[in-house]
Amino acid sequence: MTAGKPMEEKELFRLLSTGDESALEFIYLKYFTALSYYAFKLINDTEAAKDIASELLIRVAAQPKVFDSEQHLKNYLFLATRHASLRFLEQAKKEQSSYDALGQLSEVFDWQSDVEQVRTRVIAAIYEQVELLPKGCGEVFKLIFFEGRSVNEVANILKISTKTVLNQKLNAAKLLKAALLKHGLLAVFVSIWGEL
Repeated sequence: MTAGKPMEEKELFRLLSTGDESALEFIYLKYFTALSYYAFKLINDTEAAKDIASELLIRVAAQPKVFDSEQHLKNYLFLATRHASLRFLEQAKKEQSSYDALGQLSEVFDWQSDVEQVRTRVIAAIYEQVELLPKGCGEVFKLIFFEGRSVNEVANILKISTKTVLNQKLNAAKLLKAALLKHGLLAVFVSIWGEL
């Protein structure tokens, strides 16, 4: 069948109802360009508009509906194209929203990752300074600040008096404060563990 040869409505609908390929060819040649253009005006995407028009025409031919007239068919095709275009826009909006959310999440993770890397380096530097303390001071300091033990608990663990624990703590704090201040880490220590 050629595009120029008209088809009578009855014949068209009879062929459509049987799934005849010549009916598909006829409606494809007659409506594809108009439906593609209509979809394009709605979604502003040439390839997607052509896909919408093609899929719709193939669906109409594959699952025939009962049409009263060619005007009924035409109205159906344009209405279905509009709905398909709106679904396309809704899906595109959801996808864009997902991409945006992933992008923001990625930025947050990147930022958190950077902050965590800096924090890890700073904590490693602080631990390094603690390791440089004299043995007794270092042990007391770690138990109090890193493990959160009380003075009495430290005294029991190390089998020393509470007075010795307090002296070691004071000594450790003095030495460590000077070292951290020298390396610009005192403020970070205070923000993580509190005052020395």
